[in-house]
Amino acid sequence: MVETNSTPHFLQKFVNPRTVAIVGANESIPNNMGAFQLLTLLDNGYKGKIYPIHPKLDTVFGIKAYKTALDVPDVIDLAEIILPKKYVPQVLEELGQNGCKNVILVTAGFREQGNLAGRDEILQILKKYGMRLIGPNCIGILNTHTQYSDDKTSTCIMNTTVQSYNELPGNVSIISQSGTFVSHIFMLLEERDLQLSKTFSVGNEANIDLCDCLAYLGEDPETDVILMYIEEIKRGTEFLRLVKEILPRKPIICLYVGGSEGGAKAASSHTGSMAGNDEIFNGMVAQSGLIRVLTLENLLDAAMVFSKFLPNNIIPKGNRVAVVTNSGGPGATMADQTTRLGLQLPAFSDKLKNKIGRFLPATGQISNPLDYTFALNPVFFYESVPKLIAKSGEIDSMLVYGALGAAFFRYEGEGKEILNLEINRKKMEDWLALSRGSIGSAHKLMLKYSFPIINVNFMGTKEPMFTFLNKSGFPTFRMPHQAVNALKTYTDYCTRFYKKPSVPVEVTQE
Repeated sequence: MVETNSTPHFLQKFVNPRTVAIVGANESIPNNMGAFQLLTLLDNGYKGKIYPIHPKLDTVFGIKAYKTALDVPDVIDLAEIILPKKYVPQVLEELGQNGCKNVILVTAGFREQGNLAGRDEILQILKKYGMRLIGPNCIGILNTHTQYSDDKTSTCIMNTTVQSYNELPGNVSIISQSGTFVSHIFMLLEERDLQLSKTFSVGNEANIDLCDCLAYLGEDPETDVILMYIEEIKRGTEFLRLVKEILPRKPIICLYVGGSEGGAKAASSHTGSMAGNDEIFNGMVAQSGLIRVLTLENLLDAAMVFSKFLPNNIIPKGNRVAVVTNSGGPGATMADQTTRLGLQLPAFSDKLKNKIGRFLPATGQISNPLDYTFALNPVFFYESVPKLIAKSGEIDSMLVYGALGAAFFRYEGEGKEILNLEINRKKMEDWLALSRGSIGSAHKLMLKYSFPIINVNFMGTKEPMFTFLNKSGFPTFRMPHQAVNALKTYTDYCTRFYKKPSVPVEVTQE
């Protein structure tokens, strides 16, 4: 349980409700968000009690419905309101009389385009009943570790957004001032093998803001990595204090869009946010170590690397990188990007070259980048050569292109033809089994030497080896620039906030 001064943080009850009411739930698909959000709650398997509230319907999707919150037989732990603005004050009064303390207000129109009408009335009702509210103009929350009963070992996924979450429970959490941003991201998770812990869509922040969520996630044992989408920071001093306090323990990766002219205009019409200042925000980044990225791709790519490496203490000792490839062009692309971003690409010592040379074919290029020239032996590709590089002490991390598998060879199993290599079925299956075994050994050396290895495969999820590598603890990307950018972000954070890990030194007979 997350605690602040021995008292549970108030957001703990938001993400662990025993009862959830959907006010505005109906069966009107695809025209009504109330239908979508109830279906998402059901689809993702929330196991607490669900109370649809609708003034005219007796049941919604087979679940008994209630006319108002006053008719619900239990105290509502969490209520989500998806109704026209004019009904919101009355519904809040009814929820307050029910005893409900936690509300998500999806309804917009309380701040956008400078419209503040009704906001003060809402705040007065919240104060009257001691309620807390996420929103208005948000999309809901996700918790993949929800404790829905007194049995703390029993958990489920609670998702009140409009998009179903189809991954396993994870260790990455998101705070966003955009609503659908946090749910549409769900569609981008599979390729990155990225699993979420919690998401908060805070909307216009009438009562709960970024700082509240950041303070909660900073102490949440189920969150190792914090992502933020920011259009405006209201409590700058508190935000900076929290960032400085949390960053040495957990990375905070931020996509900030309020500092440019275009971003400010979009934010104003989107959530009613006031324009920010890019220079001030960048100053905050420099002062605190907050990780700023400029694209959604960078945000999620970095999150994948952090989520796989940090919990396993795979921390690079510095910024010296080896690029390993079985194709010259992709290798050169990674090497170019590596040096452009300020990472080092040091030459191997003669001693290390001699050791590597024992495994490479005559056509191999024993340098950095290290080019296998399409050599296919998975043992030295995944295991032998990476081990030599890791334990040499000359290199801190490795980027690899050419993690090939069955799809590359157009092999789909027994009875399927291999079109571009004359290898029979048994040999291919043996080769794939050998590859997987070597990948398992490679993961052990990553742990032993605290040596990050990141892979690139152009085929993405079409290639089973791509998925296998990701699920085996190796961040794997489709494009070279993704791998390099993510490694740069990770290395910079580790260099600033982590002491260099002690790495075992192996003495071998020459």
